[in-house]
Parts: sequence; C-alpha cells; structure tokens
Amino acid sequence: MVRIVICMSLLLSGCYSFRGQVAGDIRTLAIPTFGNESAEFGLAETVTDELIRGFQRDGTLRVLPEDQADAVLVGILVEARDNPNTARSSGTGNEIVVDEYRFSMTCRVELQLRETGEPKWVQSFSVFAIYPYTGDLSNREQAVTEATGKLVEDLLNKIVGSW
Repeated sequence: MVRIVICMSLLLSGCYSFRGQVAGDIRTLAIPTFGNESAEFGLAETVTDELIRGFQRDGTLRVLPEDQADAVLVGILVEARDNPNTARSSGTGNEIVVDEYRFSMTCRVELQLRETGEPKWVQSFSVFAIYPYTGDLSNREQAVTEATGKLVEDLLNKIVGSW
C-alpha cells in the first residue's frame, strides 16, 4: 500500500512527463523549403508548409527563421509514387480493375545544429496512405494530406521524442 501511494505521488507531482523531451539544447527550429528529387511538382512545398504548421501546433519547439534558430531541419523529397493497392478481375476477359491505390513518399531529413552546421542525425522517412480510385484526383489529394500528416507526426516524434 505504501508503494502505491509513493508511486502515485511521484506521478502526480510531475516527476514523470507524458510530453517528449527535446533533443539536447534545441529550443527553436528552422524549416527551410524541402528540396525535391521526385517528379511530383509542388509536393515538397506542401510538405514543408505542413511541417511548419505541425511544429507550430505542437508548440514544443518554436519555428524561427534559419539565422535565429538553434537547429535547422533540412529535407529532400526523394520519391513520391502511386501504386495499385487492391485490384480485381473485371469479369470480362483478362481486364484488371484497380479499386485502390497506395500513395507513398520518402523524404531524407537531416537535423543540423545551426551554430556548427553539424548533423545531429540523418534519416529517411517513408509514409503512405491508401485511397479509392474513382477516376478523379480528389481522393488522391486526401491521401497526400494523410501521408503528409504521418510524416509530420514521425518527425515530431523523432525530434521532440516520445514518452
């Protein structure tokens, strides 16, 4: 019983936190526009904008211009592609009908300390989202948004840490 009371008091007193810990002395972050090695025009800018918004919403690190930040998040959109995810026979002949596609993208990201320019880490992140094929691009746009959200979450977890 005494152990339970001690454990509960430690938890309630704030000795443990469910908020991640920031890597080292990094309190501010710059996120310049990602480079783009993919054939997907405009996606690198979308990814960058969503990352900035995601870090601003989280609030653990302040997003500042590069010359004022503790660290710089440098990224490159390496690949973006759509592949069939589920398909079936059309029932007439050998024709195959694709019901769903998988949008995937890979970004190579480096967290650099601004003062020294040294990388704290370099890592590739791959994310995806499935979307139904209906003949127009509206579902694909939703998949791009979903995959970008996953990338933001992965980077927040990597930089800020997780409990």
